[in-house]
Amino acid sequence: MNELLRNWLPLFNSLLSRLSIHPNEQDECRQAALLRLWKSIEDGKTLTVTFVRIRAKGAMLDYLATRNRTLASEVVSDALPERPRTPHLSFTYLMNELKRDLSATEFTFLESLMNGTEETLGYSHARLRSLKSELRKKVEYLLG
Repeated sequence: MNELLRNWLPLFNSLLSRLSIHPNEQDECRQAALLRLWKSIEDGKTLTVTFVRIRAKGAMLDYLATRNRTLASEVVSDALPERPRTPHLSFTYLMNELKRDLSATEFTFLESLMNGTEETLGYSHARLRSLKSELRKKVEYLLG
């Protein structure tokens, strides 16, 4: 039976390259395909090229999907480090801090952004993008 399975290794290698499977995972995928083919032989299936290709490809993709789900659950299950608790600050307090630290023009632009009226200020779209970017950086720095 091992000789029969070895005859299909070139097909498995072809599938591995077509599926662009990373070299570190090729051995595991090859083993998954061999196991699936072995089970098919034990079940009395006739081994045609099409049948073996479909079974091997399915086994490889099933293995990768299972591995990816396992890796994803391991990443999710890792505990995130606790961040120090910051006191709750009111919106009014934050706005007063920004009004104090931003220039009058910057604060007016911030208010117009919050109200959705920045288009009425007469700036071009490119200038609006630039002002938004500059204001975002400054606000993040001040409140950061």
